[in-house]
Amino acid sequence: MDTKSITKRLAIALAVAAGLTFAALAQAQDVYYFANFYPVWGNHSGLYPNWNDWPANPSEVDMNWDYTGDITNSGLEVISTVGGYGSGYADLNNGVGVTFDNGDLALATNDTLCVLSFTVNPTPSMAASGQTYYTNYNWMGIQFILNLDSGIYSPPVPYCGWNNPGNPSYVTWSGSNVTIAVNLTSYSKFTTYTQGGTNHFYGMNLGIDPAVIFNDPNGSSGKPPYDVTFTSITFAAPPATPPNLSISLVGTNLVITWPDPNTNTFTLYQSANMALFSWSPWGYPPVWNNGTNTVTIPPPFNQTLYFRLGNNTLQ
Repeated sequence: MDTKSITKRLAIALAVAAGLTFAALAQAQDVYYFANFYPVWGNHSGLYPNWNDWPANPSEVDMNWDYTGDITNSGLEVISTVGGYGSGYADLNNGVGVTFDNGDLALATNDTLCVLSFTVNPTPSMAASGQTYYTNYNWMGIQFILNLDSGIYSPPVPYCGWNNPGNPSYVTWSGSNVTIAVNLTSYSKFTTYTQGGTNHFYGMNLGIDPAVIFNDPNGSSGKPPYDVTFTSITFAAPPATPPNLSISLVGTNLVITWPDPNTNTFTLYQSANMALFSWSPWGYPPVWNNGTNTVTIPPPFNQTLYFRLGNNTLQ
């Protein structure tokens, strides 16, 4: 079970025309924090190649319940000094299954998007990289297999890395934080059970294949060591389609608007060059009136600036 300076006005127009908007998760979701899996390898669990050296040889493979004081930023840390593929089946509440945000045992009826969140941590040999240590994680495979009432689901194993052009579209690296979002609607049995309110999540298989990680000598397996903390697995509603941005010149000001039936459903992000990880929230809140958000930008327009919509869950 196992992504020559022009005026700010033109730059904004290009961003709107290209439809550069973020997807966003609906607010209703079932979140399973890995800190709540502890002890993660329970009666129904098993450890497989590489990871099965734990706990007998913690200097080679170690599993830590990494609690930071905030459950949302805590998780299950897997450290391998020997490298090589390893995996294990993680029990949720000893195989009983429970959601910790609302106490409901079954997934919400529209929760068909599954998001695995994890962070990559520096290994000892990455010290010279300083705060950008995560750039060493160039190409590794992450396996996760879901165990629910409706069956066992094995999404394709994505090989990905920081700023790697080969990353699948459903994998997002934001510094050391990584998310893998898999839409499960193609599994008819999963959809039937979930919509019927009878789909329970019991546990999952986790696995890592460290294909290319820089600035670390290979372990005894011939593959590089790694240090990864799994933080949460989330089942959520399919992404809502963000509205289109509109732009106009009102007097000497540029005005950006977008429809928003609720206050601040989406956040306006800005970038000077649209490079990976260059997007940051616009520094001033919009003015909301009668279902429309408005941002007014005064002159001068002397730099390139692009805008798009997003939120803090998936960008």
